[in-house]
Amino acid sequence: MDLLTTVATAGLAAGGYILSLGHRWITLRAQVRRAELDQQGLSERARSLPPGSRLIEKTAQHDIDIAIGGAAAGRFGR
Repeated sequence: MDLLTTVATAGLAAGGYILSLGHRWITLRAQVRRAELDQQGLSERARSLPPGSRLIEKTAQHDIDIAIGGAAAGRFGR
């Protein structure tokens, strides 16, 4: 192979690797942002409930059961 072919192949390989890393970073960042938005929405829903309520959320990824207020808050809140 001549020098131009070698340089072009190396350049394409490096460019492909950089694109792969960029795609991975964007994908992971989107997952983190989705998790942040899910958490924010869950917190806002929990805040809007009266004491003694329960918030139960079940998805394919997780099961969440939050007791709002309740006896534990009365014992330790003071």
